[in-house]
Amino acid sequence: MFYHARLTLKPEGKKSSPEDAWELDLSYEDLFAKIVLPYFEGQTFFCGGKVIDPKRIQDLHFNETGQSSNELLPFIRAENRSSHVIAFIPETWYVTSKGTDITRRVLDEGRNRLKRPTARPQATRPETNNRIFIVHGHDIAAADQIELLLHRWGLEPIILRDKPNKGLTVIEKIEANAEVGYGIVLLTPDDIGGVGKDSLAPRARQNVIFEWGYLMAKLGRDRVACLYRKGVELPSDLHGIVRIEISKEVRDSAEEIRRELLAAGYHLSNT
Repeated sequence: MFYHARLTLKPEGKKSSPEDAWELDLSYEDLFAKIVLPYFEGQTFFCGGKVIDPKRIQDLHFNETGQSSNELLPFIRAENRSSHVIAFIPETWYVTSKGTDITRRVLDEGRNRLKRPTARPQATRPETNNRIFIVHGHDIAAADQIELLLHRWGLEPIILRDKPNKGLTVIEKIEANAEVGYGIVLLTPDDIGGVGKDSLAPRARQNVIFEWGYLMAKLGRDRVACLYRKGVELPSDLHGIVRIEISKEVRDSAEEIRRELLAAGYHLSNT
């Protein structure tokens, strides 16, 4: 079975109408781990690539289907064509109206699970493995250099651009490839930004900052290293975060990077 969630969020700011977020093709346990339990615990969580504040949730809907969303979409498209539906709503939204409505059952079980302290396993620290997630912006040369360096040390670099999309959103693709033991973030001056035209400065792309925060939340601050070029704007709160300045050639900082990986428990080859 496949399980789907649709959340209706209260309007935010000047928005005049609610907005929807949905997550498709979850397993039953993922439905609880990713959405239901965080909702009951009042913790923020991801749904459909959005960061969800439980206080903004106006309505929840859960359903189960015997087919995945990719299998259902051709039938949904055919139904919409025959009904002359104008596609103001993304067609994937319709998946959350198919199959069996299990909202009441899921919410009741969610409340019951919270009453059982042992029902939800405690989060565990990721084990050290050979997979290293690399976050980068437009500086492809720097990304290639750190990828080559990791290969020489017998590690497996993970770069999203090299992974198949499989129809996933960006955040889903990150989640699908984030079972790693360490992260390396390349902060390079790809954009210009500031609070006003008189304070513009070189800064990293916003997706790099987002993925950096995601990795720190998942792995811990001590298992994510920031490699930055001199002159790029650094986030103001960097206490406890590993920072290594790099020059044009990343290999010039190889010894510092190697030292951090050894401290994290990695066994590196000497090639």
